[in-house]
Amino acid sequence: MFLENLKNNYDQLSANEQLIIDYLLTQNNLNKITLKQICNDTFLSSSTIIRACKKLGYDTFNSLRYELQLSKDMQKSSPNIENLSSFEELKQLLSIEFAQTMSICTEIDFAYFADQILMARRIFCIGVGSSYMAMSDFNRKLKLVNLWSNDYFEHYSIKRIADIITPQDVMIVFSLSGKNKEINQSIFAAKQRGAKILSITSLGNEFLSQVSDAIIYVYNTPKKREKLRSRLMFNLIGTLLFEIILEKQQTGSLKNNN
Repeated sequence: MFLENLKNNYDQLSANEQLIIDYLLTQNNLNKITLKQICNDTFLSSSTIIRACKKLGYDTFNSLRYELQLSKDMQKSSPNIENLSSFEELKQLLSIEFAQTMSICTEIDFAYFADQILMARRIFCIGVGSSYMAMSDFNRKLKLVNLWSNDYFEHYSIKRIADIITPQDVMIVFSLSGKNKEINQSIFAAKQRGAKILSITSLGNEFLSQVSDAIIYVYNTPKKREKLRSRLMFNLIGTLLFEIILEKQQTGSLKNNN
């Protein structure tokens, strides 16, 4: 499945190769896309395109194109989505996000997150903007099971984390795009202090894919309106992760994954 291949191999791509894949993800009719058109639109060579395909596990561009188009077709349960009302369109988009997010979730990722959280001396949950509510709810749940956890959403307080965080601590990042430079600097500073960085983010987040010790990805459907960038998938992941944490606490099935 294309999304699973992308999740597992995206961080192996170079910056130019990531540009190629990001470009393909925005195209509506891949069947008509040619190597020449991609080269013209991205100003990159055909060899770069082929390397990107191979790093994602495809021998040829046609193989990648076919599976990506198949993945896009599966998202369209209604062929006339552009003609839907705003309410029906929102339902459609959320249904797609749910199905695709569930398809790329793995037990291994959630088990690793849960183990690191339960072994941590302290847990620093960070998230700004629309990500704050999902992050704060997850932090509240951790407190309910007697874990030392605090939420941070103001830039100044997030910046101060690097002054107190230790290698025995964990930072959990809720970020859809990972494009806030100030927040990224704080995350990197915490990483340099030896803390574990666990991120919940969307596919294609280049910074977090490089700096994080582990990532749980959510699928973020391309939307025409910025206001439709729902963090509902963050709530979904937070709920599922908390259930895994509860199970490990109750059964004592903690593993040392250091």
